[in-house]
Amino acid sequence: MTDLRYSLLVGCVALLAATSAARAQEDDFSGRWDTNMGEMRMQQAGDHIVGSYELKGGRVEGHVDGNTLRGIWTQYSADHRCLEPRMGSDYWGRFQLHLNRDGDAFYGHWSYCDNERGTGGNWTGQRRHLRRYPGRF
Repeated sequence: MTDLRYSLLVGCVALLAATSAARAQEDDFSGRWDTNMGEMRMQQAGDHIVGSYELKGGRVEGHVDGNTLRGIWTQYSADHRCLEPRMGSDYWGRFQLHLNRDGDAFYGHWSYCDNERGTGGNWTGQRRHLRRYPGRF
């Protein structure tokens, strides 16, 4: 009887660990994305994200909290020039993206400079490859 209890306990712990690992992978923004700003590539280390996208040499940097990524985008040009540079560019803004439950799409919004969120437009993306390649762009 003791062996059965031990086996059940080990099985429950393994199931809990697998579920936690699967959920952590779902909240990973790493990979290649087809977005309304062109192809985007992001790499996540812990809660920190760095990446790039096609439109005007775009770059992103931010932090993940749960399924939400908040950060700064920059480009070599944009419709609005900011008063102070960020990440080496006068053309930047804030963004917020939400990863869907399956981890294969995001939706969100962006703004220019330090303006209110969403004043620039929507930002959407679909994961290009469901298989993830950690540490590689």
